[in-house]
Amino acid sequence: MASRSMPTGARLVASIAALFSCIAMVYVVIAYLPDQNLERRETPLLWLFGLVGILHGWYGLGKRAGAEAGTGIFLGVRSAVTVFIWLIFLLSLWQVIQDIIARRLVGSEPMVAIQELLNYAGEYLSLVANPTLLGIFLGTGIFCGIVTRMAARRWD
Repeated sequence: MASRSMPTGARLVASIAALFSCIAMVYVVIAYLPDQNLERRETPLLWLFGLVGILHGWYGLGKRAGAEAGTGIFLGVRSAVTVFIWLIFLLSLWQVIQDIIARRLVGSEPMVAIQELLNYAGEYLSLVANPTLLGIFLGTGIFCGIVTRMAARRWD
């Protein structure tokens, strides 16, 4: 009986494509948001985005590539949205953890941390609410979906 995470060509291609797509996102976001001084956070962002790309490519995009019909465009759009939501959540969670470590939330109720998480998520969403950035996110997601679907047809 095959394991749930059985290696396939589609999973490998999806992981590699999503990795490069997410790493490209770091440089696009840094280029489009120069006021945010993200250059000093470039290395942690590369690690975070790369890890999310690999994991999503293997467990999300690559897993669904064989089951979906069509060219992979919808698969790529769903992939881009999923990665986008995960990255916003993880970046917000990281900021809340940094606030806790810096003792800015000492003596607060636990609900304050959840409110801060939502506030940070709103800030990140407002930063990337640029139509050009969203178009690039969707474009790279569609590219990953098409390449993964082609790999699934070829090797699975």
